[in-house]
Parts: sequence; structure tokens; C-alpha cells
Amino acid sequence: MASAKDSICNYLGYGGMDHRQRTLDQSLAWDDEMLESTHDYVQWWFPLDEPSAYNSHAPVVSRAEFEELRGDERVRAGVECAMHRMLRFYGLRLEVSGVIKKTEEWDRRSQNWTFRQSHNDLRITRILKSLCLLGHRAHAEALLVAGGLELLLKEVY
Repeated sequence: MASAKDSICNYLGYGGMDHRQRTLDQSLAWDDEMLESTHDYVQWWFPLDEPSAYNSHAPVVSRAEFEELRGDERVRAGVECAMHRMLRFYGLRLEVSGVIKKTEEWDRRSQNWTFRQSHNDLRITRILKSLCLLGHRAHAEALLVAGGLELLLKEVY
């Protein structure tokens, strides 16, 4: 049986499958409704060093193992693809400059997560933590600024 680190590495960077036999490419192709209604993919897209309260199949990777994962360019690229997909889901996009801006979909997409508490709050927190653990702190900071959440940065890695 593969370790959690190996499972994440394979899934994010090498065409491996999650606990439901789905590849990253398959789940990245889901429409927004599927992303909203499915709750067990985000733990694979954005792994953490702590167990998920909502997905017992989610791999948990140690801090030391994150050091290895962040050094793998294919894993980093997979995480970036996942981040870009979630940004689109939230009505945002990453500019070449590194700034995250609202898209023309913002008004429609933001109704789902900015004005009421939902599971998307937990998703965003996970995304921020995971991006930091995987060496994408600048992207996490840009997401905080775009969402007006700069003050949370001190609470996230």
C-alpha cells in the first residue's frame, strides 16, 4: 500500500487516482455544480498535515513529506491546475502579475460563498493552508487579498 505522500504525489503529478478511482484531470473537468455538490475531492487537490473531519479517505502528509512534495515540479504543477480551477469556481482568476482578480463571473459565483457561511469557508481555509505547505505562499497571499481576507494570513501558516 502506498504512503499518503506517495498517493498525493501520484495523484497530483503523475496521473494517479484518488480513493474513488478518479484522476486529477477527470475532476478538474467537472462543471461548477459538480464541484459544489461533491465534497471529497478538495482534500486530494489540497492535502494537509492534519486529518479531514469530512473525508476519512483523505491522505494526511507530514510536514517533512511536504518538503519533498514541494520539490516535485509535477506535483507543484498539479496543485496550480487545481488552484486555477477553484479560482474559476469562485469567480476569480490569477493574473500574470500574480494578482488575483474578480472575473465577469464574480457576481454570479460569489453568491455561493461570500455572503453566507458554507462549506466553502472550510474549502478556502484548506486551500490557503495547502498552498502554503506546498510552496505556493504567494498564491495564498494573493487569494487572501482578492477575497479581502488579509487578516487571516496570521492564522494560516
